[in-house]
Parts: sequence; C-alpha cells; structure tokens
Amino acid sequence: MVTYFIGLLAPIKAFDRFVPEGFTLMPLNQRHLTLIYLGSSEDLDKLSEEVKALPPLPAFKVTFKGLGAFPSLSKPRYLAALPSKESVKMLERVRDEISDRIRAHPDKYSVFRPHVSIAYTRMKPTLELRIRVERAVRAGRSAMDSIEVREFYLMEAAAGETKPMLKLRLL
Repeated sequence: MVTYFIGLLAPIKAFDRFVPEGFTLMPLNQRHLTLIYLGSSEDLDKLSEEVKALPPLPAFKVTFKGLGAFPSLSKPRYLAALPSKESVKMLERVRDEISDRIRAHPDKYSVFRPHVSIAYTRMKPTLELRIRVERAVRAGRSAMDSIEVREFYLMEAAAGETKPMLKLRLL
C-alpha cells in the first residue's frame, strides 16, 4: 500500500557510530523527518495541488541531540536521532502552519514525535537487545548534528522505501 506524508530529508550521520550490533543502518537517502502523515489518498492530484498552494515558509535549522528507541525501549524496532527541544518547537510551528492549510488531509497521528530513523532491527525484543539499545541511547547523548532546512517534500512511502514526489522551497 502506498502512503503519503509531508516531510524533510535528513541525511544525518553523527549518530551512526552508536548503532549496536543487530541493527542495520538506513541508507542516507531514506532518512527523513515526517512533519505530517497523510495516509493513503485516492486523489493524488488534489493533494499535490493543496501542497503546491502552501504559502512560502522561512528556512530554518534543526539540531539533533541524542538517540531514542522507537516505538519503545522495551520493544525497539528503530533507533532514531531526536531533535533538540528548541528544534521540536520550530517543527511544531511549521507543522501547524502546514496543517492549517491542508485540512482536507489531516494528520493521521495526534501525537507529534519528531525523529529521524537511522537504523532498524528485525530481532525479537530480548533483555540483551534492550541492554544494547540502552547503552546506545546513553552513548548517543554526546552526539549532535544539524541540518539546514531549505525545502520540504510531499513524499511517497511504499514497501519500506520513501521517495520525494514534490519539492517545496522555503524562503
């Protein structure tokens, strides 16, 4: 099934060295931050037009500080870089600005947990895996990376791959 989201590319690498055994790094061209998950759409043309009609937004910087386990430490499937508190506030403002303009396609998730997945595992959750992930999260607190956001995208996700479909430049 094909789904759509509005997001930004985030090819960050500073956290890769903390990824423990049993996890696979995600390719840099697949690393992204989802601002708004739109789900599937029967009318892709209408969705594209709504996204094109968004007013220009100013460019901004996102700083990532530390790692997190998703969906949780007890069942880690992904390791993700987490934005700083200041960056989360900025991302929330940008997300709200976009959400206000595309009401016909509300975000499918009510809680916004911004992150960039950098690695995944298919291992069953065990105590050993949890210990490795906790160590990685602790060690990752010392790392930091930033991206300058000058565009965002309407993106398509299918079969574990994402690809930008429509680029929107920021001011």
